[in-house]
Amino acid sequence: MVELSFLVRGSEGIKHYQYPSLTTTDTVVTTNKRCSGIYISNDGEIAAVCNGEETTVFNMKSNVKIMTLPRKRTMMMVFSPLKTHLATWCPYIVSDEVPENTPNLEIWSVVAPQDKPVHAYVNRRQTGWEPQWSGDEAVCARLCNNEVQFYENNDFTKVVNRIQRDKLGGVYMSPHSNPVYVGIYVPSLKGAHAFVQLYQYGSFDRQAAIAHRSFMKVDACDIKWNFSGKYGIIIASCDVDKSGASYYGQTLLYFISSKGESNQIVLNKTGPVYSVEWNPVCDEFIVIYGFMPCRATMFNTKCDPIFEFGDGHRNEVCFNPQGNMVGLNGFGNLRGKMEYWDVKARKKLSEWTADNTTFFEWCPSGDVFITGTLAPRLRQDNEFKIWNVTGDVLHHVKMPNDEVHLWQLKWVNPPSVLPDPAIPRAATSKEISSAKPQAYRPPSQRTGAGSAPRSLIDKLPNVDAKGVYKPGMNNNDRNLSKNQIKNQKKRENVRVEPAKVESSPAEFQKAVVDENEKKLRNLKKKLHQVEKLKQQVKEGKQLEKNQLDKIGTEAELVAEIKKLEV
Repeated sequence: MVELSFLVRGSEGIKHYQYPSLTTTDTVVTTNKRCSGIYISNDGEIAAVCNGEETTVFNMKSNVKIMTLPRKRTMMMVFSPLKTHLATWCPYIVSDEVPENTPNLEIWSVVAPQDKPVHAYVNRRQTGWEPQWSGDEAVCARLCNNEVQFYENNDFTKVVNRIQRDKLGGVYMSPHSNPVYVGIYVPSLKGAHAFVQLYQYGSFDRQAAIAHRSFMKVDACDIKWNFSGKYGIIIASCDVDKSGASYYGQTLLYFISSKGESNQIVLNKTGPVYSVEWNPVCDEFIVIYGFMPCRATMFNTKCDPIFEFGDGHRNEVCFNPQGNMVGLNGFGNLRGKMEYWDVKARKKLSEWTADNTTFFEWCPSGDVFITGTLAPRLRQDNEFKIWNVTGDVLHHVKMPNDEVHLWQLKWVNPPSVLPDPAIPRAATSKEISSAKPQAYRPPSQRTGAGSAPRSLIDKLPNVDAKGVYKPGMNNNDRNLSKNQIKNQKKRENVRVEPAKVESSPAEFQKAVVDENEKKLRNLKKKLHQVEKLKQQVKEGKQLEKNQLDKIGTEAELVAEIKKLEV
């Protein structure tokens, strides 16, 4: 069995867990609350972390530092596909210590560490900051103002090719090589349509575009490539839906290919698009879309729906690395519903709920996954669990108290994709229905460790048979039905005409005095309100008609007050 592991970053530092034994080792990096995150190479051999004082690159297996960078403000990092270089980004600022135009994006050599980066430049945008490499690192692209610059063989001293436009919003390079495809996004400019163009690397003339797709009312765009890099899904979104149909804006999906195809993906339910993911090993993709309960549909490369997963409360598509199982999950503002399907047989394997889940990631083995309740999204009850696809919790690690926080969980990938895991037996409809959430029952009506013992409930006063406190409850009435108790209360509440009691003259005189005092207080209160309104008139404030009428009653109020004070 291949040794698997994952990293846990929290307020107590970074720990390296071995799976399935869950033995831990501390890393060579000490972290604090300013640590921005852990970044691991594709093959899981090396990792990088910034602890607020310096940026460190270390070997995961030997736990030995490879290089230390004097950069304490590093916020984001990415390794090149073959882990020969590391790109770091920090927010662009200007201060006494950092003069204007100081590069905030730097590319460092990992195979030949140096004191200075091999390339550095200014990039103020946090979205799309990463330089993009082809799978063999033969080509590297970066977005620079209104042009895309290309470098070859990691030689950053010479720009080999360029794509220039009046305005550029993004560049998207296919993940694999031979050939390399490059997509560019040009936002709307001076009323013109926004568009995406697809090129083969090296042929960047405007007329040489393999595919072209234009659209209106778009604020952002992204391209998700399939595993071969020949097909892509354009996700075009706008922040505001002017039709008022959706609070979440509007999202449109388009299919683009290296064959020149450019088609809109038709969704048969209105509403936002929550998640789009390609199968990592074949040319199929799943879209979750529509108002809740939303719909999940699998499409082929002809944009034809080939399978409907039905409606439900989910917002995330998660394929395992081998692509033979998929999870349709509902996290974030949803309760945590989890569905798992056999992709090839199109059968549901299981369904259950994982409450308070803020993180999910498949294990590289493809048969288990990890979920977590992480800060800062949730600062209480931080924990992580390892599950199998049938809903069994294999490991559960909970923080000792709410002062200890978890910030990040990350599986370490092996050098190559592991064999396909065995698919478990599909759950029956009875098993799936039993796993669905039941109606809420108060603690007093539950059985088990959380409910009070019957012997204790019977001894408590004013408590019914279900353990609910009711003032005036007679313990002898616990075994009566609701209707019996109701009729008994009716009999007890039968009105009896009170006996006439003659009051003495002194008592009658006292009641009259109390009534006069009550009237006098009310009249003085009204007179005080009239004085406030008269003051507002002196200040020049315009009053309403009912307020002016109230001022006119001043003489009557004064006369009644004098009459009662006599």
